Amino acid sequence: MDVDSIGSPAQEFVRRRWMKYETAQRIVGNSKILRRITVGLFAQLELLILGGHKDPAILKTIRRCRRQSESLLTGNEAFFLYSVAHAQSFLDCAMAEVGVFQGSSARIICEAKRERPLHLFDTFSGLPQPGERDKRLLKRGQYSASLTAATSLLRAYSGVHLHPGEFPASAIGMEDVQFGFVHLDADLYASTLASLEFFYPRMAPGGIILTHDYSTLPGVAQAFADFLVAKPSTVIELPTTQAMIVVRS
Repeated sequence: MDVDSIGSPAQEFVRRRWMKYETAQRIVGNSKILRRITVGLFAQLELLILGGHKDPAILKTIRRCRRQSESLLTGNEAFFLYSVAHAQSFLDCAMAEVGVFQGSSARIICEAKRERPLHLFDTFSGLPQPGERDKRLLKRGQYSASLTAATSLLRAYSGVHLHPGEFPASAIGMEDVQFGFVHLDADLYASTLASLEFFYPRMAPGGIILTHDYSTLPGVAQAFADFLVAKPSTVIELPTTQAMIVVRS
């Protein structure tokens, strides 16, 4: 939503509510303590609820993956990530993630991917410079994480390849790789759009691109909208902050 374009008095309430939401999201996003209190506790509650009807072994795996590093996924988001990655592991293709942070979501994918290679892309120095669509909520260097720590966290898994640097320059040499599953957690409009431009033509038929923050970061949703204008795929928005596309051909 572009709140600056709202001019009707009848929509002033919506504008004010949206501005309050942006302020709260910006404060929480910049505080590790607040992220743990909000996202962390909410994730624990969701996983507890899922325990009533989901495989306890999968939930135990997700909890273990969250334990050693900070995760920005809720419990439902983590479960959906695992489920889709496991389903796509039956395609004879590589997997990828853009936006690794501390490696929690990558570890979830590792638990689900079986023998498929997984390529992980992150600057490991935080977000690049946010553009106009992003700067209200995000700042340069936010979500910085350690390449050494991520490497150590994922050391036990085979077929994991970390590519530090700004995407898509960090993907040079991978032009001929085909992908069955891609997880995007790039936050920014430009980074999300660059990811779609790189991966979409390299997806196997039936391949899935799943993104985090589709409904919470306007730049992410706008990147999908702009990219898919002339494409046969459509966005499937999920009850979480996530959305996905299935590549038909």
